[in-house]
Amino acid sequence: MKRFISAVIVFALASLIAAPVSAYPGPTKVVSYAASGMKGKAVKGSCWTSSIASTRSDAFRCMIGNSIMDPCFKLSAKAVACPQNVVANTGVIINLMKPLPQANPKSAAKPWRFQVAGGSGIMCNAGTGTVVGNYPYYCSGNLVCSVPATNAKWPTTFMAQCGTPSGPMSVKGARAMFVTTLWQ
Repeated sequence: MKRFISAVIVFALASLIAAPVSAYPGPTKVVSYAASGMKGKAVKGSCWTSSIASTRSDAFRCMIGNSIMDPCFKLSAKAVACPQNVVANTGVIINLMKPLPQANPKSAAKPWRFQVAGGSGIMCNAGTGTVVGNYPYYCSGNLVCSVPATNAKWPTTFMAQCGTPSGPMSVKGARAMFVTTLWQ
């Protein structure tokens, strides 16, 4: 009987230790990204269409040599800012060699980048190519995530289903993860 009680206590303590990983982190910080303050190296390039990653009317898909940058945000008629590290607000500034193309029509903002909770620092970016099932965000740590959505229990907090790709259209180990910050 003592062994049974000891086993129950050990199991209960182990459950408590594991709980903080999925503990409620509080409301999601929603950032309306402002490219005007971004710092970065200036290069020459061009934009040929509106962004696939962001639905904002000031977001574009651009080229620097053979490299695609998406999203890039309009600074002026002659320059766009392509963020790479949103926390530090750094990236690449493209001095345009051609005029900007037609902008996205006004639509509801969707996040183009977000960070999940758990102290992992996992950042997720909107996919601009082939999407794995219903997981259009590609994340560090070989994860893919669904579009973040609010939860009835926590209406000011976004959550996403995240898992590991196991084929072109399937994901294994999917679980709900809290979103601490999202950029739109």
